[in-house]
Formats: sequence, C-alpha cells, structure tokens
Amino acid sequence: MNATIPLVANGAAPRFSVVIPHYDGAISDELLLRGLASLGQQTFADFEVLLFHDGPQSRPWPDLKQFPLKLRIGTTPRRFNDWGHSLRDLGIQHAHGDYIVHFNPDNVLYPHALEVLDRASREPVEPAPDPDHRENPEVLVFAVLMRGMRYNGRAVWRDRTSERYMIMQGYPPQTGLIDCMQAVITRSLWHEIGGWYDKREASDGTIYGALIINRGARYIPEVLGEHW
Repeated sequence: MNATIPLVANGAAPRFSVVIPHYDGAISDELLLRGLASLGQQTFADFEVLLFHDGPQSRPWPDLKQFPLKLRIGTTPRRFNDWGHSLRDLGIQHAHGDYIVHFNPDNVLYPHALEVLDRASREPVEPAPDPDHRENPEVLVFAVLMRGMRYNGRAVWRDRTSERYMIMQGYPPQTGLIDCMQAVITRSLWHEIGGWYDKREASDGTIYGALIINRGARYIPEVLGEHW
C-alpha cells in the first residue's frame, strides 16, 4: 500500500490517527470533501489521516491536495464489502498515532474536537470509591449529533429522509446508542484486543460495548461532531 507522506512524519508519532474507509460507489465526492474539510479546520494539528478505498476504484480520487493534512492513501486489491470494517482494521494496523479516531466520509468533526480530545486524554484519573467508578482515559467517548434519527420511547432507528436528530452520549454503550466515531481508543489497546475483530454491520456497538464494560472509559459530554 503506497503512502503519500512518510509513515511517521518528522520521525515523531502523531497524537491521533484518523482512519477513513471509503467506497466511491457509496459516498459522493461532495461528502468526502466535506468530511476532509472538517479535519483540515482542526485547531489541533498533531494528527495523521489514513484514507483507504475498498477495492479497485472506478474513478480517480477528487482533488485532495487542497486540505492541509498529513494524508496517507491506500486502495485494497479487492473489495471487502463489509461496511468498511476491514478497512478500519487495516487503519489500526497502519496507524502511528497514540489514539485512533474512526471517521466515516460523511462524518463531520467540529474544529475544536481533537483539541478537546487531546486535553481530556491528559487529565489525571481522579480517586474513586472502587475500581468500577474509575475513568479510563485509554477510551475517550464524546457526544455526537446524529442526524436522521427517529425514536418513540421504545426504539431508535435511522430515517435518512427525516430532518430529526438526537444527541448521542454513547451511554449505555450498546448497539444503536453508540456510534463508530464516538469512541477514540489508544492504538495499544486496539492491538491488545485484536483490532476490529468483528466484521458484522453493527459491530461498532458490539466492540465498544464489550470494551467499555470491561475496561471503562472517560466520557466527554460536549458534542464534538455530527454523523449524517
């Protein structure tokens, strides 16, 4: 897999690696460029972006040089067609950041998002009455604005035709209530649990739920991005 920049810029590992799975048959160039623009506007600059295309491309990439990003691009020789999960795992394998952010091409991060995450990751762990009450800064969970969401008190579901939205805090950490982009986890912990080991469609909830139940997390109540 070829890289457009050195694997480790200036010999130093970045604080964050942002992993983006892409397929040109599913996500438009307009949405991809919007997501990359939100990364280019970050007030915190110590991060790299790993952009992987799922299988051979049917057309060239749009102009990506317009964004001030440390960008690495790869194309897999075959299509996995598993909702981007194999590409997320590939990103975990190739990332050099201390923390990994999983970002879909139609996501948006607010300009101060990585700055807030970096600050939260460095805050000391406060004393707690027992281990179950201690925060774990290896797993950062932030709130997101989920667009196209509907709910009736009994169930939550996606309706992309709806203008409704909901704020998801990622708690409880279970499928349907925590999104792929919400959990920012250390690279070392990802490797410890075997990477993105579940390739089923809703595996973000499964993987995050099991990890948070077993290890805990540090929750950030501020809304730092949007899922469209």
